[in-house]
Order: sequence, then structure tokens, then C-alpha cells
Amino acid sequence: MGFMRDASSGPPSIEARIADALPGSNPESVSLLATSARLRGVRPGELIFRQGDAIPFTLLLSGHAAFRRTTADGQLLFVGVAYPGELFGMSSISATVASTEMVALTDAVVLSWRGLDVRRLAETDARFALYVIDRLSLFATMLTEKLDGFLHQDAQRRVIRVLARHRDLFFSDPPVLTRTHLPGLVGTSREMTGRVLRALEREGVVARVGRAGLRLLDSRPLDALPREVTNQPGANGVARGPVLA
Repeated sequence: MGFMRDASSGPPSIEARIADALPGSNPESVSLLATSARLRGVRPGELIFRQGDAIPFTLLLSGHAAFRRTTADGQLLFVGVAYPGELFGMSSISATVASTEMVALTDAVVLSWRGLDVRRLAETDARFALYVIDRLSLFATMLTEKLDGFLHQDAQRRVIRVLARHRDLFFSDPPVLTRTHLPGLVGTSREMTGRVLRALEREGVVARVGRAGLRLLDSRPLDALPREVTNQPGANGVARGPVLA
């Protein structure tokens, strides 16, 4: 599907944004992606793709989005955050079905491609194929680290890690992420997350604001985390959320 507007209108061009997200890729591949992409704007709460559908190769040009999943018992969990400039859906190359849905948190602009088109590109561009392999390897590493965190870290440290990784979204004005997003991102129940937040309040680290907001009172526990916890390398140098496979 072609663009919904002229790719050359306004700096930076769509082609330049794709090139930034795919460092080292052949210019021919970037051009092909630019002419075969679907470009659309989405509003907060609007789905970018659905759980259970074929996962698309996706570039978030602007805005923020969340990945959420409905469990077998009907529970809705937020499991990751997408930042602008990041690519998602690497496993679209194998026509994988999405295990999560991607929903806009703010006004956003998204580029997407069919998995079949991405697979054809990987067959002809070794650099692009290696990029996909590198990203899938990063996803596997991050998944292992997340599972290790579930097994070996207490709930309070996991909450602090999530707040540190997404501090710009939890503590912005207005906030993009709220307390309702924390349990899924941390991997704990709402009750456990609430107990941790009350403990952090008593320690003077955060304060609960209104129905769902948070205010950072003391950044030292967040600042004390290793840099790799809050600034993991990704498509654009930063991957604060999951690298969606």
C-alpha cells in the first residue's frame, strides 16, 4: 500500500526517517521501503495492530505507543512501551502472529509494511537481513534478562527499574504512562504494585497524584541503577521498551 501523503513533504523526509532507523542499509532498500509503506496517523487509544493478527513490520515515526496483551483469563496487561524512531515486528519476516496489540498512548504517526514484503527485501539485501537478525538476538537477550528479573529480583527493585526506564513518560506533565500501566510493565499484580508504591511513598521516593499519576520526589534510587537498565541500545540507539519480535 502506498503513502497517504507525499513522502517528500516536509523535513525530514520519510525516506530519511527510514534510513535513520536502519543504519547501514542499502539506499535501494530504503527507497523500496519508502515506496511500499503504509503511513497513517493514530489517536490515543487507537490500535496500530491487533493481537492475533499477522504482525506487521512497524516504524513509529512520532508519538508513543504501548504493547498490551489479553491473557487467557481475560486480563489486559501492558507489557511494553514504544518510543519514536524505533522499529518493531522483526518476526514479520516469518509471518508471525502478534502475541500483543500495539495501541497509541499519544497522537502518533506510524509506518508499516506487510511481512511478505519485508521477507522479500531480506532475501535480496544482506545488510537488512543482518539487521533483522541482530534485532531478534537483542530481543532474545532482553527477554532472558526480563525473565531473570522476575525470578531473582524483588518487586520493589522491578518497580524502580520500570520507573527509571520510562521516567520521561511517568513523570512528564501531563504523564504519558500512569499507575495503571505499572503492573503489566513490572510483571506483578495490581495489589503487589500498590504495596510497593506505598512503600516508596513512605521512603519519600514517589508520591501518588490523583487517580493514577505519580510524582518523583527523590531520583537517587532511579539514578543508582546501571546505565544499561535505563538506556539499552536499539534501532535508534535507545530501546526503553521491548524489541517486539
